[in-house]
Amino acid sequence: MRYDEFELTDSAYRHGFNDEDFAEMLRRRHLLLRSRRGKWVGYEIFGRNRKGEYLLAAGRIVQSTGVTRFRVFHLNRMSPAERRRFQREVNP
Repeated sequence: MRYDEFELTDSAYRHGFNDEDFAEMLRRRHLLLRSRRGKWVGYEIFGRNRKGEYLLAAGRIVQSTGVTRFRVFHLNRMSPAERRRFQREVNP
């Protein structure tokens, strides 16, 4: 997945997380998967922020005026099952 920048939509901020939380997920070890939900091709990113919280971000790639953006429309804590999957995949 390649993009020039990212942006969080209003719905991504709904759970109290922000741009810095998402950026921290990308700086640390994370897991990137094609989304299993919805009809649009999207991605899910599993990772941790600076506080150590296990977060899941969902979004898709969009093109706009020559810039490729990863538009994040969901950013929240992982469920227990998602957390186990992340730990199993990232720390084998």
